[in-house]
Amino acid sequence: MYIILIGYLYVIVMFAAGTGDVIKGGLLFFFLGVLPSWLLFWLKRQGQLTRARKQAEEGATPARPDDAADGVD
Repeated sequence: MYIILIGYLYVIVMFAAGTGDVIKGGLLFFFLGVLPSWLLFWLKRQGQLTRARKQAEEGATPARPDDAADGVD
């Protein structure tokens, strides 16, 4: 996934460099490069936090039900 993001940012940087104006290029890079990347990482992190929270709530239960049933450690 990261290689796709790196390639996408490379294309956006080249596209921004080709605009000919520093202000336009900076705004283009920000709106087409930084914001989508931030959104992608934020959404991915929210999913990780949700899974970690759910695992912490289920932490008292055994990972496999048959481990607790036979009483063997």
